[in-house]
Amino acid sequence: MKPPLRLLYLTYQENILASGILHTQVVRMLECMHKCNQTANIALLSFMSPQLLWRERKGFRILKKRLTDSNIKLITLPMLIPASWKWTAHVFISLWTLPVIFLALIYRINIIHPRGYAAGAIGLIASGLLRIPMLFDPRGPYPEETVMNGIWKKNDATFNFVKRIEERLIQKANAVIGVTVEYRDEFKKRGAKLAFFIPNRADTKRFREAYEAYWASSTTEFNPSPQIDPLPKTVTPDNPLPQIDPLRQVLTPDATCELLFTGELHAVWNDPGLVARHFNSLSKLYPNARLRLITHANTKQALKILQEHGIDSTQVKFQSGTPEQMPSLLQGATLGLTFLIGDKLSIWPVKIAEYIAAGIPLIVDPSIVGLPKEIIIKYKLGFVADPERIEDYSIIEDILRNRQEWSDRCISYAKRRLDISSTSKQHLRIYRRLIARPQ
Repeated sequence: MKPPLRLLYLTYQENILASGILHTQVVRMLECMHKCNQTANIALLSFMSPQLLWRERKGFRILKKRLTDSNIKLITLPMLIPASWKWTAHVFISLWTLPVIFLALIYRINIIHPRGYAAGAIGLIASGLLRIPMLFDPRGPYPEETVMNGIWKKNDATFNFVKRIEERLIQKANAVIGVTVEYRDEFKKRGAKLAFFIPNRADTKRFREAYEAYWASSTTEFNPSPQIDPLPKTVTPDNPLPQIDPLRQVLTPDATCELLFTGELHAVWNDPGLVARHFNSLSKLYPNARLRLITHANTKQALKILQEHGIDSTQVKFQSGTPEQMPSLLQGATLGLTFLIGDKLSIWPVKIAEYIAAGIPLIVDPSIVGLPKEIIIKYKLGFVADPERIEDYSIIEDILRNRQEWSDRCISYAKRRLDISSTSKQHLRIYRRLIARPQ
């Protein structure tokens, strides 16, 4: 007889209430997990600042009730020691292990799943003391990302300290998750006992419903297909992407083409200057093109940078919203843009899954490397474009002519491969495997 799943999921200094990433990749994933295994007992423990817990107390009460309906216990603990204090990670992070051990004993937890490096360090101590298996979920190369953001310097004391913790987490955890195939393979090389590839995914049902509602109320002559089941055809020598001569006048130069970008805007990760360069190349083919940015960033500062690149304020629209509003906010865009600045790290941004689930073909900057770009090309979910090469954008003509076909293909792929329920099922299989193994 299989032992029942009793999971403790840990997050550290991450806003599970307002973060779109955590809303999908944690909250919705755990809810789907309960649907797949209704006998599972799940506890979500989040360490957050006391100011946030007090300011958003009403929202946390609503979220707690929502999770309780799925038999998920939400426990929020205030971090009384400021996370920005120099010695927090070095000394006081071990103190947060005490409530983890207490909860693990109270709820008879049989697996711990920490998200991120700090949560991983806490979970590893508790896992070792209680002899409970742990699944480490780093999400991305945190030390390198922090260097790219200018917070740390490579090979300084803090960077080296966190790299040592990273090495120990990879080697001592019972299993490690890689958000890309490249990360999974790297973890295996560095001594991980088990390593699994689990990409960021989306709640495709909600995006599909928003897509249908948008086009049902739109005056545009475009109706989404009621049946989107077959997997899209892949790109082969006999079935290539359509090519259109960019040097001739496009057939629809007056078409309204809207480029969408979602996420924070700053020079390290999501450089508004690069967004501007892509838009400028697009607007050379389509003078009526519009740029829409869904962001919580400083819009005045972002607009100033866009204007420095020759973009008029009348061409730009800024929006913001909650994670629940995102499926509706994405609708109507012709193309979605994704890229990475600072280093050619192999990543799988959440926005890739959300764009595709919303039926929006992608413009992929060459800075994106690895499997995400390969999939987008192979399944005709978008195209790669260098902002310095206007000919790379010529395929937009085919997207405008056959918008329904492109959207259907995106939604079909998302439904089959990028639904958050697949993430829940993958996690459940890993949990069962780790619980069954002797510690």
